[in-house]
Amino acid sequence: MNVRPDPASRGGGYTSRTMVQIRLSRDLEERARAAPTPMTVDELLALFPEVPRDLRDEPVLAEYVKAFGPLLRVAQKPTPCVGDNGDAPHVFYTRLVNDLAIYAIGLAKRDRTLARLQATLDKYRQQPATFACTLVPRRAPGAPRAGCR
Repeated sequence: MNVRPDPASRGGGYTSRTMVQIRLSRDLEERARAAPTPMTVDELLALFPEVPRDLRDEPVLAEYVKAFGPLLRVAQKPTPCVGDNGDAPHVFYTRLVNDLAIYAIGLAKRDRTLARLQATLDKYRQQPATFACTLVPRRAPGAPRAGCR
């Protein structure tokens, strides 16, 4: 997914194929655009130490990182007080990294984890331009941001 700045709004972005808004804070928008190269598996492993190293050479993980690199670069592990009400970076972590972390602590099997990654890739390929929007639930206008108060 290419995230480009929306000239009509600050901190917003849209995919290169549609005008669907995914609002990111200015610093997250800059982080998403800052990397001139696609994300690598090694970068994923460096960003998220909870991702098990034994998956490093799996082709499906390489495809996963290639497809979701921009989202993974802005993903943030939610704190306990965020719960299910996280912002986009928290949701990206929960939806894209959680399965890998669950496998790492032994609560999921390797083949099932790889199948879940493949299923996510399959959903992405059906609607690549709007997939990120399907991950983040809608928030009512004026609703408070998630987090600890």
